Parts: sequence; structure tokens; C-alpha cells
Amino acid sequence: LIHTLALHDALPIFVRLRVAALASVENDESLQQLVPYFVQFIAEKVTHNTKNIFVLQTMMELASALTRNERLFIDPYTTTLCSSVLTCLVGRGLTNATPVEVKDHYKLREFSASLLGHIAKKYAKSSQQLKPRLARTVLKYFLNPKKPLDQHYGAISGLVAVGGPESVRMLIIPNLKAYNSVLVKGQTESPLDAEMVIGALMKAIRGLEEDAAVLANGNGNGTEELSAQVEEFVGPIIGGHISKLGDHKLEKAILECRT
Repeated sequence: LIHTLALHDALPIFVRLRVAALASVENDESLQQLVPYFVQFIAEKVTHNTKNIFVLQTMMELASALTRNERLFIDPYTTTLCSSVLTCLVGRGLTNATPVEVKDHYKLREFSASLLGHIAKKYAKSSQQLKPRLARTVLKYFLNPKKPLDQHYGAISGLVAVGGPESVRMLIIPNLKAYNSVLVKGQTESPLDAEMVIGALMKAIRGLEEDAAVLANGNGNGTEELSAQVEEFVGPIIGGHISKLGDHKLEKAILECRT
């Protein structure tokens, strides 16, 4: 099975034996010589199946299994793997836009973000520039208003996965006021995508609640004043969603990002 998976046309067999194959890849210690073939296999299938969500999801699961096998030395192949993951994270046109595929392609981007974060953390020591390079790559997508909202969703999820709360404070929140215009346009032209992006932003922002060091530095402003300051800082759309939470500690944490 493992030798067959390394072949270019092995996808039908891999699909039929998907669960067993993934478990084997994640736990088999004898696969080191096949690692470059697996990496090439993933890259080729991702490149040639950019509108096939099932194939892309399967390839991301295979990449995840490879990187979670503690007996394999993957370090020389992280750049190629990351390229495949980034395609599934911030690639354009990953679906033919049927209702089911729209839902599934967001799941694919979310899974890819988690995988990218795992790779960035696990291989940071062997490649000190890996995490900054990945963060810069996805940040470019987030800051480009011409990119579709589904790509923005992937970029936001990727930034959080790679950089954690620090990336939210330094890279996401300070850009939200300018990003408000993107959301306004998106709510008119593509409400579902705009809703998904707002959800990703709110999930990222609420992650700041876990940063006790930031929350401890809040000031004593009144609640209405806090909400007004937050809305002025991040824009009315995200500011309004934050205000509805009634979480004044979170509002203080957001205002800390001004400095």
C-alpha cells in the first residue's frame, strides 16, 4: 500500500483505504525513504485538483500524518509541504460554489491553518525563518483588499495559527479599521463570506482573553466609553460585534493594542 501511494496515479487506491493509510503513515517508522515521494505526491495532487475539495482535504490529512510521525525526518521538505498547505489555505477558487462545497472549502481552509501552525511550531528550530516567512505570506493576503473574502478567511486563520495572540495584537487588530471597508463591501456582495470572515476575526480577537498579562493592564474607563473607543479603533462592524459581547476585559485588551 505504502509503495503504491508514492506513485503518481495512486489516488483511487488511497481514497478507498484512506483511514488505514493515514494511520500507517502517521505511525510507521520505516517510511523515511518514501518521504520525498509522499511530499511530491501531495504537491502534484494539490496543484492539479484545486477545485476538488475531497482530494485537497485528503492531501492535507496525508501531510498532517507525515508531520505527526515522530520517527520521520521531514525538515528538508517543509518548504514544499508548506507550499501545498498554503494553496489549500489561501488559494483562490477552491470550490465550484455549490452549497455543500462552500461549507466544505471553509473547513479545508481551517484544517490547513491548523496544519500550518503545527508545521511552523514543530520545525521552527530547524528553520528559524519559517514562522516569520509564513506569517508574512498570509499577511499579504489579509492586507490586500482585492483578494476575495474566502482567501482573507484563510489568511486570518493562518495568522492566528502561526503567530498566536501576538499576531492578533500586532498584525490583525491594528489593521481592522481600514479593513472595515472590505467588510462593508463584502456584506453587500457576498454576505456568507463576510459572515465567515467576521466569525474568524471575532474568534481571533476573543483569543486575547487567554492572555492574562494583557488583561491585567486595563484602565478604569466607563463601559460606554470603552465601547466607543474600541469602535473608533477597530471600526464599526467589528467594534459592534465586540460591544455586543459585553466583555469589558476584552475591550481593555483590544485598546492595549494601540500601543
